[in-house]
Amino acid sequence: MIAVESAPAYLTVQDLGRRGHFADGVPRCGAMDGLALAALNEMLGNSRDAAGLEWALSAGELIFTEPATIALGGAEAECRMDGAAVQQYRVLHAQPGDRLTVERIVDGRFLYVGVAGGIQCERVLGSRSTYLAGGFGGIGGRRLARGDTILVQGRARRNRHQIMDSLPIDLRPPRRIARIRAILRSAEPRENICENEYRVSAASDRIGYRLEGATVRGASITSEPVCPGVIQLPPGGEPIVLMADGPTIGGYLIAGAVISADLGALAQLAPGEAVRFKAVSVIEAQSALRRCEKDLLAIRAWAL
Repeated sequence: MIAVESAPAYLTVQDLGRRGHFADGVPRCGAMDGLALAALNEMLGNSRDAAGLEWALSAGELIFTEPATIALGGAEAECRMDGAAVQQYRVLHAQPGDRLTVERIVDGRFLYVGVAGGIQCERVLGSRSTYLAGGFGGIGGRRLARGDTILVQGRARRNRHQIMDSLPIDLRPPRRIARIRAILRSAEPRENICENEYRVSAASDRIGYRLEGATVRGASITSEPVCPGVIQLPPGGEPIVLMADGPTIGGYLIAGAVISADLGALAQLAPGEAVRFKAVSVIEAQSALRRCEKDLLAIRAWAL
């Protein structure tokens, strides 16, 4: 088990989300930076969608009450294991009594703690992800707090030898990219979105990232299906990008959608950071997703 000794302002259990329930009004949920969590799981020999911890906003500390193998990735953070600095994307072995301290997040927004075997909690609609707005999934459908205990499933599913080197830089999911790629709606092109620079608003969360800057003509429309990555244009004209806990239908004009391969990089942008879009084709988006899959398979091969 892992005990929460000091909880940050935000700490939840997340996996790669629940799928197939949009018609019931249930969002996908899951890790905001799914590629980062998937990479850690591949390093640890887990199933790719094993549950881990999503950490944000502030410092905190975990205590291991039994041996565990872990790895951290996603946002860059100052972390220590019993006083020794912890490197990103490197497998660590924790012993009973060891303390993992996250002192602060230096760059990025969401830090992930992957555990060999994955986090154990009840599956709800096929996923262990916490959905805070619905109050289900994870542990009690809420943020973790001091005194909570986290169960680990046990051994990872795949046999592996213990590589103690850090994951090569070129295999790590990108935390920063120059432009966030998006597919624009051909019927209603909004090319000027790609000409503007925006900044992530402080009023951004797991439901959606509000972008501040130049306005684009928006409007309220008859509600239609939406999904993570959709770029909405409300009447005020400042775009909203729907994220992991975003709604399943929306009533604002849609400019297009951020491609799946770049959603994690967008999620890692903190309030005040700049966002620029680049229009790409569906074929380019599919190619980028295949590249992500290729990189994850390369991580698996590296770890075996």
